Amino acid sequence: MLFLENQLTMLTTTFEKLKHWIQEVPKQVSQFTDEELAQKPQPGKWSKKEILGHLVDSGINNWQRFINAQIADEHFIIRPYSQDNSVHLNNYQNQPINQVLSLWGNVNQQILTVIEQIPVEKLSMTVVLPNSTSKNLKWLIQDYVIHLEHHLNQLFPLESVAKYTLPKNWKITVDDALNQLKKEPIEKYFTTLLKDKKIYVEIYAPHKIDLQTPHDQDEIYIIISGSGTFLNDKENVTFKENDVLFVPKGVEHRFVNFTDDFKTWVIFY
Repeated sequence: MLFLENQLTMLTTTFEKLKHWIQEVPKQVSQFTDEELAQKPQPGKWSKKEILGHLVDSGINNWQRFINAQIADEHFIIRPYSQDNSVHLNNYQNQPINQVLSLWGNVNQQILTVIEQIPVEKLSMTVVLPNSTSKNLKWLIQDYVIHLEHHLNQLFPLESVAKYTLPKNWKITVDDALNQLKKEPIEKYFTTLLKDKKIYVEIYAPHKIDLQTPHDQDEIYIIISGSGTFLNDKENVTFKENDVLFVPKGVEHRFVNFTDDFKTWVIFY
């Protein structure tokens, strides 16, 4: 069981890396001029635009490999393709960079869709490389991202780009949250526990009366304890422990007639 969990953890890390680069690569590439993107370091070598084009070809080929490996009867044999000819025949060198970037992003977005849905038992499917070495599908997925990062490093130094990392406080217990809330001024009934980009996680424990006003983000309440009534855009509903409540941004809402033990998680996004 522990082995299986470790395998899934490694695959999740690979998944998150790929998702990160889908967001980051267009930002990095946009810093280059058209001349810089088209310049070849020496005759016979790919330009930055052609490297990105090669990554399109790699994505298309591996996208199909990730699918075909799942439907193979016993093992899946990887067929090589002519990388230089593919880059030349696709004429990436003379394509608008936004077109190449869009194609690369769309292909990899579809790869994310495919690998996210791969059944666990399929990850061990044998794949045979062109040199006759046997690996498995999980290795093939991880190797795809390793190959991607190798070529991205030719476009821009990866160490200069902030990579995907989990927030430091990605696990929060109720006790930890309440201890942090105690450090706030006595008149403050909430404290922020996690900020990650545009997501905020708080704990909220008002005393007797809820004085909050509409917010500029959508939010979700997950009731930790207590019960009462919730006003949401002129509609009243009762709530209890473990209930989930959604509030659109800009809408008047508040908790009323709640018990003394009322506490809730608040997630703004």
